[in-house]
Amino acid sequence: MVVTCVFRYTIQLMPDDSRQKVLGLISLGCPKNTVDSERLLGELAEDGWRFTDDMGNASALVVNTCGFIRDARLESEEALDEICEIKKSRPDVLLVATGCLPQRDGVSLRSRFPAIDLVVGVGSLPELPRLLNDLWEDRAAISTDEIELITPARATLSGSHVPRIRVTPPWTAYMKIAEGCDHECAFCTIPSIKGPHISRPVDDLVSEAEQLAADGVREIILISQDTTAYGSDIGTNLRTLLTELDKVDNIDWIRLHYLYPSKISDSLLDVMADSSHIIPYFDIPLQHVRPGILKSMLRLAPDLDFLDLVRKIRSLFEGRANPACIRSTFIVGYPGETENDVDALLDFIESARIDRLTVFKYSQEDGTAAATLPGQVSEHEAEDRMHRLMEAQQDISLEINEGWVGKNIDALIEGLTDDGKRVGRTYRDAPEIDGLVILSGVPDTIEPGNFARVKVTGALPYDLEAKWLWC
Repeated sequence: MVVTCVFRYTIQLMPDDSRQKVLGLISLGCPKNTVDSERLLGELAEDGWRFTDDMGNASALVVNTCGFIRDARLESEEALDEICEIKKSRPDVLLVATGCLPQRDGVSLRSRFPAIDLVVGVGSLPELPRLLNDLWEDRAAISTDEIELITPARATLSGSHVPRIRVTPPWTAYMKIAEGCDHECAFCTIPSIKGPHISRPVDDLVSEAEQLAADGVREIILISQDTTAYGSDIGTNLRTLLTELDKVDNIDWIRLHYLYPSKISDSLLDVMADSSHIIPYFDIPLQHVRPGILKSMLRLAPDLDFLDLVRKIRSLFEGRANPACIRSTFIVGYPGETENDVDALLDFIESARIDRLTVFKYSQEDGTAAATLPGQVSEHEAEDRMHRLMEAQQDISLEINEGWVGKNIDALIEGLTDDGKRVGRTYRDAPEIDGLVILSGVPDTIEPGNFARVKVTGALPYDLEAKWLWC
């Protein structure tokens, strides 16, 4: 499971009062959606569109939705309600719904939101700029079938040649290396939304990394549904890609998201350990630790010893300045889960001492194999289990952070806290997901996007405090 609905923002590039081809965008969901939004902005900019963060000043409003789980759908529907409300006072504004929710719900979305002019699923996202421009020129020019454009179960991938306007900080960029998923996890809607796994060519990804480096990016984050499956459909593999990306000049950090536990091979670990730029940050969604639950989830290799995996990874980076940092996710409240299963999760947390952990409540999703399983756990019970695990993890996270006090570490300087303190991230901190380093003593002349050597002076449950040493 990926973290969804992390980002909700509008894009501000060139505010415009002429009401001519001015677009407002709300992008929801995971970083893969963020990349899709960035590609969309790039293509629309070439077509003469300008962008505003003032929804009342836009001539077209687009919501790039997330439809992965119930909470994500609710957030997407709230955003669609928001733009439909704007149309009540401004009937000429064009409304567009795109992304995972239209792909999942199909044309029924228009019956729930009749004010929407254009519905485009992820499978037809490359068609959106043309459709929006045609609609802008002549609303009668697009047939009903085309307006309700949905391509079932096939995501698309944009190459390095496609224009892109990044919305992340200038020094960090996501690189979507693959789309879709070939797994059949019983709780997951992604395969039905995105379709089967497809990878981008190695040379195209290297070209994009070089473009990003030339644009001042210092950290690239590789994202997909299953990063360890990269290349399986085009005759290559993740090891080859990482070896080539490691050669790109001026990229300091290469961060990997979503490594399927049973696909983390010794050879992949060796490539990461031998690299000068691939950071030892291991995002491994385990989902559960009980073989019976994992089998019911239809996870691969449900009998894999996760504790052995964690120890193997840690031993490979033991004694280094940057030891392995392991992030994971668990699902609680899955059908048939018992108190003994929850106790097993708590025991694993205590033994494995995962650095970063997120716990999700199981979401019963129509169309998934798990939706009709017996033993559905109540919302109240799932909530209680989630809080118990996170309380245990908070203590462990604090203890791990306390172990950093007195040590020196590199931090990527970013922004300010609400009370004006400088903050940054270490290699242990993925943006928008993990913790921060609260910095003191940073000279005003040090701009965001620079790396600094800092000394850790204090520990919080999820953040560190540190003082600046040098850049």
